[in-house]
Amino acid sequence: MLTLYQFIFIFVIATRLVAPLHLHLNHQPTIKNTTPLIEFEQHTTQDKDDFKAVTTAFEVMGLSGETVEEILTILTGILYLGNVKFYADGGAQIEDRNPVEKVAQHLNLNMEQLTEGLTHNKRVMRGETFLSPLTVEQAETSRDSITMALYSQLFDWIIQRINNRIKAPKSVHSSIGVLDIFGFENFQINRFEQFNINFANEKLQQYFNKHIFSLEQLEYNQEGISWTDIDWCDNAGCIDLIERKMGVLSIIDEESRFPKGTDKSMLDKLHGANEKNEFYIKPKVAGTDFGIRHYAGHVVYNTIGFLEKNRGSFRDDLIQLLKDSKSDFIYDLFEGVKLSTEGGNRGKKKGNTVASQFKDSLSSLMQTLSASNPYFVRCVKPNAQKQSNDFRNEMMINQLRYSGMMQTVVIRKSGFPVRRLYSDFTARYYPLLASIYTQVAKDKCCLFLTKLERPKEWQAGKTKIFMKETLENTLEQERIAVLGKAAVMIQKHWRAVLARAMVKKRLARIVKIQSMIRAHIYRRHFLRTRQATLIFQRYIRGHLARQVVAEMWAEKCAQLEAEIAAQKEAFEARKREMERLRKEQQEQEAERIRIQMEEEEAARKREEEERRLRDEQEMKEAIIRVEELEQQRKLEEQRALQKQRLLEEEEEKRREEERVAAEAAAAELMDDEDALNEAEAEMLRHLDDLDEAIKDAAIDEDIDEWWDLDEDDEYPGSGDDTFSEFGDSGIGDEEISARPIHSGYLRVKDVGKLSRWKQKYCILQGDSLLIFNAKQDYLKSGWMRKKGGGKGTLSRRNWLPRFFVLQETMLTYYDTEGGEAKGQINLRHAIKILEHSLDKNRNNYIGIVTPERTFELIAEDEPEHKSWLRILREVNRTPDENLHLMKEEVNPRNAVASIELLELESCHRVEDKTENHVFCVITNDRVHYFSAEDSEEMFRWIDLLSPQDEDLKHSALRAGYVSLVKSKLIKRKVYMTLTEKGIEMYKRREGAGVGKISLHSLCVVSNPEERYGEFCFHVHVRKRSYLFGCKTYEDALNWTEEITDVILGKDQFQTRTEKLVVELRNLHSDEVDEIYRSNPILRYTKNPIMAPILALPYGPSSSTNPKRLQDAAVDMYKQFLMYEGTPTPVEFIEAVLGQLFETPHLIDELYCQLIKQTAYVKDVDNPQNLRYWMFLLCVLATFTPSRKVLRYLKFHVQRCTQRYSGTEMYKSAVYAEGLIAAGVKQREFVPSREEIKKIMFLKDMPAVVQCYGGWNCKIMVTPTLTARLAVARLLSGMGIKSKYNKYALFEKYGQVYKVIEDQTLIADVIAKFERKHEGEECCIFFKLFAVVEFNISRCDPLELVFLYELTCEQIQRGMFPSDKVSLAELAALRCQYLYGDYKPDKTYNVSDVYHVVIPKQERRASAGGTLRGLGTLGKGTIRKLKDLYIDNEREDELLAAEHEEKARNTINDFWKTKNGLSKGAAQQELLKIATRWLAFGYGIFDVELVDTRFREKELWLAVGHNDVAIYPREKSIPLEVYTYDSIVGFGATEENVFKITIEGQSPLEMGTQDFLEISRLMKTYISIMVRRKQQNR
Repeated sequence: MLTLYQFIFIFVIATRLVAPLHLHLNHQPTIKNTTPLIEFEQHTTQDKDDFKAVTTAFEVMGLSGETVEEILTILTGILYLGNVKFYADGGAQIEDRNPVEKVAQHLNLNMEQLTEGLTHNKRVMRGETFLSPLTVEQAETSRDSITMALYSQLFDWIIQRINNRIKAPKSVHSSIGVLDIFGFENFQINRFEQFNINFANEKLQQYFNKHIFSLEQLEYNQEGISWTDIDWCDNAGCIDLIERKMGVLSIIDEESRFPKGTDKSMLDKLHGANEKNEFYIKPKVAGTDFGIRHYAGHVVYNTIGFLEKNRGSFRDDLIQLLKDSKSDFIYDLFEGVKLSTEGGNRGKKKGNTVASQFKDSLSSLMQTLSASNPYFVRCVKPNAQKQSNDFRNEMMINQLRYSGMMQTVVIRKSGFPVRRLYSDFTARYYPLLASIYTQVAKDKCCLFLTKLERPKEWQAGKTKIFMKETLENTLEQERIAVLGKAAVMIQKHWRAVLARAMVKKRLARIVKIQSMIRAHIYRRHFLRTRQATLIFQRYIRGHLARQVVAEMWAEKCAQLEAEIAAQKEAFEARKREMERLRKEQQEQEAERIRIQMEEEEAARKREEEERRLRDEQEMKEAIIRVEELEQQRKLEEQRALQKQRLLEEEEEKRREEERVAAEAAAAELMDDEDALNEAEAEMLRHLDDLDEAIKDAAIDEDIDEWWDLDEDDEYPGSGDDTFSEFGDSGIGDEEISARPIHSGYLRVKDVGKLSRWKQKYCILQGDSLLIFNAKQDYLKSGWMRKKGGGKGTLSRRNWLPRFFVLQETMLTYYDTEGGEAKGQINLRHAIKILEHSLDKNRNNYIGIVTPERTFELIAEDEPEHKSWLRILREVNRTPDENLHLMKEEVNPRNAVASIELLELESCHRVEDKTENHVFCVITNDRVHYFSAEDSEEMFRWIDLLSPQDEDLKHSALRAGYVSLVKSKLIKRKVYMTLTEKGIEMYKRREGAGVGKISLHSLCVVSNPEERYGEFCFHVHVRKRSYLFGCKTYEDALNWTEEITDVILGKDQFQTRTEKLVVELRNLHSDEVDEIYRSNPILRYTKNPIMAPILALPYGPSSSTNPKRLQDAAVDMYKQFLMYEGTPTPVEFIEAVLGQLFETPHLIDELYCQLIKQTAYVKDVDNPQNLRYWMFLLCVLATFTPSRKVLRYLKFHVQRCTQRYSGTEMYKSAVYAEGLIAAGVKQREFVPSREEIKKIMFLKDMPAVVQCYGGWNCKIMVTPTLTARLAVARLLSGMGIKSKYNKYALFEKYGQVYKVIEDQTLIADVIAKFERKHEGEECCIFFKLFAVVEFNISRCDPLELVFLYELTCEQIQRGMFPSDKVSLAELAALRCQYLYGDYKPDKTYNVSDVYHVVIPKQERRASAGGTLRGLGTLGKGTIRKLKDLYIDNEREDELLAAEHEEKARNTINDFWKTKNGLSKGAAQQELLKIATRWLAFGYGIFDVELVDTRFREKELWLAVGHNDVAIYPREKSIPLEVYTYDSIVGFGATEENVFKITIEGQSPLEMGTQDFLEISRLMKTYISIMVRRKQQNR
């Protein structure tokens, strides 16, 4: 086995020899954080051969070349990580960034995040993230912990792959393991590592002693063999010192968990607890050491660093850093590593120490060894210099003594190493025992060995014979001699047999050759004679046959002519008859309709006449006495009954006439297909009432009332009680078809019914007890209506209810469930299975087309229709050899009843006079009785159904009284306990249970909110939701946090599709094809899915959409099916992407659905498939999937590029590969329509970037183009090589600029313009962001232009401190630069070159005078205010125009003096004036000071490359300057408030709307300053 150092060394040397690895090693990395255990002077090791052996071993273990390259790349990153060095400068700083860049490159990590993780400690407290700098020692510890974690996870992964590769099938339980035992270590300074290694040696030595010495003596004593006992050293006392309750390990762990524990306090406790132990050594001189008497000698350990190493140093932020690696391989290594803050840790100890983990691992190893049959191989090191042929006797003897080999040699010399059972001895040495005739094996062995007269070399035990090795060698030699003689005799006789057989074979071959020659001669003569005879016969038969054919042809022609004439005559007659029948039918139909209308008209007239008479009679009755009224009422009732009977008789007569007419018409038109269809449609329209009556009559009367599945539940719920319909995969399949816990037949009786016991088949599955009429040993069953089934004409068109059962390929239907079969349909013979009927009014239709007939069925509802259709089609197209893979479907719909375990209160045995083995199940509102076959089965059911033990209350993570809320008036107080297995509820603290929620059922818990007078929270489970209430918000919040931790700590649920996706990674291409063929959920289908592909959380899809996520996922797939034919795909894609921004939980589901619809497609270039690829590319350019789904997407895309080269789909797959490789970020906005169109056609989107002076730059925007990359392209295209000045892109809205972050996608900015700022003038602008270098004489000309324009922009905005005259001069220079020499007719906008300011005094005077003229408020006040507003506007305009005209005159005066200046000279002169200000090149922002340290409140904040300064507005002298070294922190404390913390001073708070721009600019300058310092070092 290679050690870490050997493995890395072989890799480093071999990278010079093996070219295809492409690891980007510009120079050989050096190992700086490891001890050089390999000496380069040795020439005995062939590094190249060893490396080839390692790579060959990887191939044998089934690792692909890509995986091996990933392994070696990680090792390269580990080597470069060792070269990272730190220095102290306000915390740990990195000396050289080159190794860090190499590490980030090889490990696919973000450079900034890696640097931050190495030099800072990130903590999250109350939702806020804090960064604290590390010391140099802590930074080195962080570096080493990353190295150890990488290598440890990589080593474990390789071992796991090897074990998976070589493991035997499950039926084979034998195995062989190899354990490389630690070497005992005793150095000058022994630390925590040596302590653990020597502890492991003690345990292994104890096991060796027990096995070699104890078991050896025990066997001799059991067999009764006389021998001399040998004393050996037992190290149990030393092990007890280390691992007992207050032993060394216990004290180290206890002290490690104390925050204030130190190595000295740990040493004091060790001395106090163990100084009297004979194996413990307390130094005479106080120091930092303690000693232990090991079996191999005394070892003194130095305690410095014990506690730090025992606590471990791998922080959560470093784990998350490695998890965020873009390398899928590294992500897989750390996917199972949980953070200390992840689920399940609340209320528990914060992780295990290194020593406790080592102890647990060692205990597990000892258990494995104890169950094994060991063989020991002891290796002895001849010398410490690793020299050949150099044996140091003292060193070797010490090793033999420490390892117990001396005592082992003594035992072997004094004992009997060869021992055999008597039966084995007689069987092996049977040839030597032939002369001994006794039948007892022991006696035969003893007699034989006695004859040898060597009594000291053997002894007889009770079951075995014990011998010396010399005696065994003698017996083996004699046995070989006897067997050799016997073998020679056998060979002699066998050779004789072979010789005789060879002679016989040769004689037989001679005779056969002779017979074949004779046969050949006679056959040749016969063939010649037969050939001549056949020629004569052929000519004679041909002549006769031609004569017969001529006669037959003449007869056939005459017969055909007669048949044609008869057919024509019959066709004409049939045509006339059909025309007559059609006219008669039309006349009959018209007559029937006329009669019907006349009858309806007569009935209507009779009803009107009777109504008129009744009204008249009522008016007359109003004046008659009360007695007459009573008598008249009775007469009216009799008259109404007679009338009703007459109407019913007429209706019945009419229906009978219609039925007879329909039967007659159907009988007459039976031979005519068109007429038959018309009659059938007419019959169906008039027999709906009969259909309903037949359907009602088919209800099964045997089902008792108490088995009703829709009974009310006392528990409060919100949401459906079931998941989505059963589908190809997803949560529906996994949960409903979950593996049953127990099942069997039980007899059932209900309280309140007749004392009848019924046999039912019960299944305990998940949280429900399902009860069926019979065992579910079929694929599917249920009721459907079937067309036909009678003998009459009418009955053949009825729809009768039938009970269908699907077993393998046979679909059998019955009149009643459990009755006799009425017929069978072989689905293997089905030509097609139809989904829609010709009659559009028939919903849930299923048609099974066979060669003989078409079976027409109607399912009960839409879910059943989809479920039947899916299973029938799967059986129809599944090959016979794969039918066994289809699992039986335990469908709760077929259950006659179900009992939720959550509602179960108790389950116990009861006495019954009529039945034996009876037990009852008590729920919230009912008692159910069951009878088992025997007592064992009864107690098994009772154990499974009984509620959880009361002891679990005491191990609860949280417990207390809460309210179970159903409504404002219905609340139930329960005692709820939360355990690692779920939630349990009790009536009281020590009372009986009222229900439980298992861990598997828990889905999600909502945040507390005030409701019904309490703080309530929802607990969503698989089938319903529960609402709990608490008195205080803190209590409710604690409950939700604890429940959330339990949910996060449970094993993640995986659907069948997710499991298949994991299997696809490591399968061969043929196996992958088979998986796709046998699993429709992975490939393209046109049928909708019934459940989501992935396991989605419970709850609504978004705050605005109450639909469940599961339903939203199914609806999304249905939209895909419509997307295939939509004429506006761009709008469709845009709408779906917009929905996903509201429901981010469906992103992974959308990816899986799109992968499904683009996988295993027969015609890869058909329009539907290419449309799905377009959709997938748009989603990939918008949303980032999870790592697991991303792995699945990579596999799918890579498979498409390999299999479909040269197709249109191949181009789409290559484009998708490019997006994945570039690492698409999560978008902030839905892509613009222009971008969607470009992505659909695999093109880049053009965009225009504006610059100063009206310049435009065109760039091609990809979905992965960031602002930083776009800036780099623009600088490269312009030829600007700025070392420190920072350029950036800005969003420009009119005259307002907002900087675009480096990582922001340009496509997102364009989409933002399209949606948020529609109709507003906006664009992307390129200019200087942070100025560091501004030496005018040495500046690049183009860069000087950007600096000049930035200065002019500040002057234009009024951010330049100077008097009006100087500002006018600067404006004149700007005009000379823009327009050239002054001309009187030249017009320009003053605001473009000068900032016009109206003095405050003038503004106040104008406003005051106007207000005084308003007068008191009264009638017409609104009109006065309106007039005032208009007057103020006019005054402001006039005042602004006046000041602008004054400024123009001043500017023109200065402009005239600048005539003749060139453009460049005007630029140089303006910059010379501007650079006189100390804050030139700074970012200037208007702020208002919050505190009172300065007299002025309205100030300027100037942010520069060295410091931050505070200026009075329009003043050039700063009030205060703060260097970045004195600034401790900065940021926005709240909206529009910016805070700067200065060392030794109170924080500086100021109000500003530009707080984000200020923060970004300061961060930019600080990063530039740090980079310059590192380069100067």
